[in-house]
Amino acid sequence: MKHQFTLKRSVIAVALTLASSHVVMAQEAAQAPIRVIVTGSNIKRIDGETASPVTVLRREDIKATGANTVRQVLDTLTSFDTNTLRDDGSSTSFARGASGASMRGLGKGATLVLVNGRRVSNYAFADGGKDVFVNLDAIPADVIDRVEILKDGASAVYGSDAMSGVINIITRTTFKGLRLSGSVERPESVRFGGQDTVGVVGGLGDLERDGYNVYANLEGYKRRGYMQSEIIGAYAPWHRKYVNPAFGDPSLLSFPGNLNEARSATNPTAIRQAVASCPAARVNSGGLCTSDLTGLIQSSDAAERLNFFSQARFKLNNELRGFAEVSYSRTRTDYRSVPYATAAGSPTNWFDGNTKTSQSAARPKLAVGNPANPFSFPVGIDYRFMDNLDMWVSPSVANQYRAMAGLDGVFARGWEWQVALGRVGGDAKSRDHGPERTAMPAAVQSGEYKLGGPNSPELLARMFPAIGTDAKLSQDWIDGKVSGDLTALPGGPLSFAVGGEVRREKMFVKSTDNVVQAQIIGRGSLWIDGQRNLSAAFMELRAPVTKKLEVEGALRLDKADGFKAHVSPKVGVKYVAMPQLLFRGTFAGGFRAPNIPETLGKVGLTGFFNNTLDPKRCDTATAIRDILKNGNTNDKNDATTAYNSGCLTSIPAMISSSTTLKPETSKSMTLGIVLEPIKQFNVAVDYFRIERNDEIAYRAVSYVLAREDKPEYAPLLVRNPVSDTDRRLAERANTLQPGANQAFKVGNIQSLLLNYENFGKTETSGVDIDVATRFSGQYGTLNLGVMTTIALTYRNWDIDANAYRPNTIGLRGSPKYTSVFSAVWKKGDYATSLRVNRSSATALNVDENDEKTWSVAGCKARIKPTDDLPCFTRASVRADLNLSYTGIKNMRLSLNIRNALLNSAPVDLRGGYVIRPRTLKVAAEYAF
Repeated sequence: MKHQFTLKRSVIAVALTLASSHVVMAQEAAQAPIRVIVTGSNIKRIDGETASPVTVLRREDIKATGANTVRQVLDTLTSFDTNTLRDDGSSTSFARGASGASMRGLGKGATLVLVNGRRVSNYAFADGGKDVFVNLDAIPADVIDRVEILKDGASAVYGSDAMSGVINIITRTTFKGLRLSGSVERPESVRFGGQDTVGVVGGLGDLERDGYNVYANLEGYKRRGYMQSEIIGAYAPWHRKYVNPAFGDPSLLSFPGNLNEARSATNPTAIRQAVASCPAARVNSGGLCTSDLTGLIQSSDAAERLNFFSQARFKLNNELRGFAEVSYSRTRTDYRSVPYATAAGSPTNWFDGNTKTSQSAARPKLAVGNPANPFSFPVGIDYRFMDNLDMWVSPSVANQYRAMAGLDGVFARGWEWQVALGRVGGDAKSRDHGPERTAMPAAVQSGEYKLGGPNSPELLARMFPAIGTDAKLSQDWIDGKVSGDLTALPGGPLSFAVGGEVRREKMFVKSTDNVVQAQIIGRGSLWIDGQRNLSAAFMELRAPVTKKLEVEGALRLDKADGFKAHVSPKVGVKYVAMPQLLFRGTFAGGFRAPNIPETLGKVGLTGFFNNTLDPKRCDTATAIRDILKNGNTNDKNDATTAYNSGCLTSIPAMISSSTTLKPETSKSMTLGIVLEPIKQFNVAVDYFRIERNDEIAYRAVSYVLAREDKPEYAPLLVRNPVSDTDRRLAERANTLQPGANQAFKVGNIQSLLLNYENFGKTETSGVDIDVATRFSGQYGTLNLGVMTTIALTYRNWDIDANAYRPNTIGLRGSPKYTSVFSAVWKKGDYATSLRVNRSSATALNVDENDEKTWSVAGCKARIKPTDDLPCFTRASVRADLNLSYTGIKNMRLSLNIRNALLNSAPVDLRGGYVIRPRTLKVAAEYAF
């Protein structure tokens, strides 16, 4: 039995990276048995094998990946969703400045992140104004001993949020001495980007000899941001030709701008010309003023992080020990907004959640007598406010902390107990500038604001006051448990654990007053303020019925203010048919309690759904774009405007909280086999299926738009009339291509009203396969491994049809196969590892709603056959190489080459070109 446990732990470790895993397990097997807690259980056991599939990344495994952060570590797992929110590139998110964790495609709310088996603070901002989650960037990577990933439901053990799995980040237990570390990572042959890390850890005391050990770790991280201008030369030609015809072109929303006025009773001829003060060098061949924005568009966001972690352990006597832990993190991500621009045409619309009304602000016009208006009537203006570029730098800063202390001891007959209490919390602040709805138009119209400047800081501050969001949360808790052996069974002791916890949770998130009061044009708001109490009791049983059969069971009762108590069960079975063959399976019930943003929001989340396909406008917008992109320079700019107005449009919306929600629930199962057909060749295969019910969500925007004409959905949205800009673009297209007869039938969407409901349902299933083998000899040790996740189904529920919608596996963002191949060679002081990451090809359409536009046939209709571009996204492959040397006393040197073979990102005619350079990372550690 024990041999089998050692086998599986080494299967996992070898499939990931380093050869040392087998050696460590062999040494442990030779020593006296030590019971440890394994993620997914409150019962200590001699080995790490359970009925649940658990992946383990050890410290050496993590180093071999070349990862700088916890998020980068998790991105190497095939069960992890790599497209989950990250701080780099999330400037439009309500939770910008953070990186989350998600498994099995069920989102951040279904994956529980722990540090040393206990919860840490959530990020103070909620993603989408709804999803609370742990910011992985606030967890120090330098002090991690191992990461254990439980890949099945665990609500029966850990409570809410553990429906798709648990990520338990385990730090060093003790540390004595001093160790310094640092790394520098840079893209090869280019000057942009890069990451730097530095760390120091120091500790005092020997726990057994001195009765104590205390250590502390300080970790610094910096990511260098870069602009579009630094990488634009690397973009493939197809990106400009098919994704964005105006990519890199100077903008016509410029500084000092262009006059733009449609025909009217007072103006029989349409006007579109550069402002007189525009420098001749920036007037294009079409006579319009331009500004180059590539140096202002941030392609990667700069970030700085400082993480502190300290742990103390005390041996009070032979039966009683104490422990304490303190952690603090400060993260800052510097986003940069493109300076605000106003364009002549229809008013700007946004939703005011405070009064629950749609707001509108007319575009400013230059009054008669304005120095920039040479006409005898008011004239519209296309303009970008570039007086002070530093005004548009918008940092997001967050602090997070955890402080806890506890005692553990031993009763009679070896029973163990533990009690702990603590507090976790954090705050966050984001700042930007936005156009004041009265002051900005008035200053432009009157001429107080001078087009092209100079303008005083006082005037700019009045026109564009500071805006943003502030947030703060905390959680106080106390927990305790008792565990031990009840009696002897034929296969070993019947083990039992029982315990409970109490938590008090508070959360406050509020946009600045000027945003909440709808004083800022086009700016969405959020206001959450609430608190609640949560309590739980749990019990767990482990019964080795025979030497071959073991049964595990767990029950947990959770209660949150305002909701009925919920019971989560879990049953696991493990059967060792022979020393080389093990069968296992689990069944679990899971749940997620509605959180504070979903139930206690004072003002619903208001904002914009960006990059949305409007089915009533997209076909016309695409046709107009395809005509205009063959015109002059100005037409090519307008081609992108036309396309975006229908196929990548922004929709003002409000999503409201609800006090009638009930918890989400889930049913999950796993069935697995672990075998060793020949010595040193290990295979583990685990099937998983999760069904989540009563999902808390709002109706998908694409879903509502596809049903806009149905009586139950028509009241949810309001459209504007067809705008002057719509008519101008269509008229120009019809001029370039006589007989085209293009015209928008409806205007863009003015507002969309949604609210959180229990109506969704998701089913996901697949197979995890880990294969590993090992060779040893005079030339060293070679470990080979393959980790693969085969996604079988991912289906969302259609509430109208009362049936699942079509399976989306193989469609955009949902590859069927995700694999990591690893080869690790080690001899003496040298170690080398190669990791190849691969995800299979996908279609371009996300689901059935956009199949017409992005199916192979729809794509080929707009692609020239001579260009030979794929109307799907080919498989993505990346190879990483790591070299390390430990031949210098107390020192470790390493070199990591990411994308060593310089594999380009696959062509994506929907998402566009993605730059993927080769990067070099040099790292060093020295221990005193």
